[in-house]
Amino acid sequence: MSRQTARRRLGLSTLSSSRSAIAATAATSLLPLQRSSPRIIFVAAVAAAASRRRSFSSRSVDDDSLLPSLLLQTSHSSSSSSSHSPPHLSSEIVAAYWAAVMKSTKDPDFDLAPAFARVDPLSSSPTASDDDSIRDLLDRATRSTRRSAGDLYPQLLARHCLAFYDALDLDDGRRRFLHILARDFGVSRDRVVERAKAVVAAADSANSRVDETQSPRAVLKAEHALRDALVPAYQQFFVNIGQLPNGVAFLLKMRADVLTLLSKQPASPSAPYLRAIDETLKSLLQSLFAMSQLDLARITWTSPAAVLEKIIKYEAVHAIPSWQDLKQRLGPGRLCYAFFHRELPTEPLTFIEVALLKEIEWNVHRIITDPDPLDVSSEFRVAVFYSISSTQRGLAGVDLGNFLIKRVVKEIQALHPTVTTFCTLSPIPGFRAWLDTRLRLPNGGETLLLPDEAAALVRKVPVSESPISALQTLLAEEGWHARPESAEFLKPIITRLCARYVLLEKKRSFALDPVANFHIRNGACVHRLNWLGDVSAKGLAQSYGLMINYVYLLPHIEKNNQAYLLDGTVPVVDPVSSTLRWACEAAAATGGSSGARVKRVGAEEEARGAVASPAVGKL
Repeated sequence: MSRQTARRRLGLSTLSSSRSAIAATAATSLLPLQRSSPRIIFVAAVAAAASRRRSFSSRSVDDDSLLPSLLLQTSHSSSSSSSHSPPHLSSEIVAAYWAAVMKSTKDPDFDLAPAFARVDPLSSSPTASDDDSIRDLLDRATRSTRRSAGDLYPQLLARHCLAFYDALDLDDGRRRFLHILARDFGVSRDRVVERAKAVVAAADSANSRVDETQSPRAVLKAEHALRDALVPAYQQFFVNIGQLPNGVAFLLKMRADVLTLLSKQPASPSAPYLRAIDETLKSLLQSLFAMSQLDLARITWTSPAAVLEKIIKYEAVHAIPSWQDLKQRLGPGRLCYAFFHRELPTEPLTFIEVALLKEIEWNVHRIITDPDPLDVSSEFRVAVFYSISSTQRGLAGVDLGNFLIKRVVKEIQALHPTVTTFCTLSPIPGFRAWLDTRLRLPNGGETLLLPDEAAALVRKVPVSESPISALQTLLAEEGWHARPESAEFLKPIITRLCARYVLLEKKRSFALDPVANFHIRNGACVHRLNWLGDVSAKGLAQSYGLMINYVYLLPHIEKNNQAYLLDGTVPVVDPVSSTLRWACEAAAATGGSSGARVKRVGAEEEARGAVASPAVGKL
């Protein structure tokens, strides 16, 4: 219904009459709709719940943007413009709500928005350019609780906000929506100060009393009030959304938007507010996605097509070009597992791909393109985790991958008891960027090279100005990795530098490389660097083709995790691979004074037969 039609229906040529009179007229005009179309009156009530406005001194009743909310006022709210009591919800509204909920329960992909807010133009939300109406909408949504408004009204109001937010663009509409939400509906500092003073006063009063039998009550009550004041107003809004069908998915989307905006404008005036809202969302999602709420499922070629499509879409390590490639990765000698949330049954949250082999693999191409994989269960000795992908940016910082690996290890042990070695074949995504940056620094690269390496580079490229420029020239040559002479010359230099990057370079006390940090924090040991283990365009761009194996020595996982979190100690499989020896010796020579701590793991236990020696393949 257009605004002009609505005006004609009400018999209004202007909005100069009082707000209460217009609201009463609007409520009367909706009665025929209630009798003729429960769906329309249902949508109208939802919009009424979300569109009723406070009186702003800077806005008049004549403002044309108020028309939708005035049209949808009910007689229940017309008595006072400042009233925030919810409108009466008819039995038709309640029935329509639950019908939509039941539909979404049977069909997870069912979109509730048309049923809740998009059927009729009268249910349109405030315009994205109207900050005051957005603020009023959020005010009602953040203050509506079950205690103050019943069970259904807060959910209808939250759903209306959700539909409104979905219709906004990220860079303008959603950015301003989130900024208003974070800035105006966070923690009230005045309230916190008031409650903090009350705690101090209660404590002083308790300390001054001779009879202490009653003293704790007042202090505890004041402390409880202070805790309540420290909870941001938008937290209840998020809780209400999380209780909606598809609400969990919306919270993931909203946090992803927050992270995107922060990455685009980390120093903007709204950034501190957005970081606060991000922490609140992250905390809520950590509870919503606790291990008790997740289901582990094996992905096979017979899994639902919707799930298989998402495996192809979300694969983040080694792209899956076609359905045939996916079939190969789910075929003999290959496994794939994923975590699912019960509210998102067709959405793999994080998934892992595994190859069952005789020995630890060093070349990823032999795994993902192998036309004849091992298919005899009794010959499986090694499980190689060669790809772990997280699908939801909104879950950044919520630990799922580490639990996934440990759960999958237990599954493989039960299905294939002959498997005794669990390892990864992992990328080193930050190595090339780190090395290139160091080589470009004035004299920064000179300290990277050993004397014999510098001399060899000058001999190899005599026209170069320095050993660093010689190295840059060799690495800049197109197809250097495919020429045996160039590849063999660069192998010891680049491999040693990569060992330094993985074991010695730190971000605070932890490994600088994000994948190294993930696996070492998860309790794995660094095992071996693999020269030209991934010569795809992505592999060369990330790490000059190098890959790495991390081994999960099961008796040591928790000890390794604790030592790494305590002081950044990096465990290395003993005996140490030749590819890591220089970095281990360099760390030992400093005694940890440089911040690099490395410990060897496995020798003593292997001597006692407590740990199976990794099944190591040839390079």
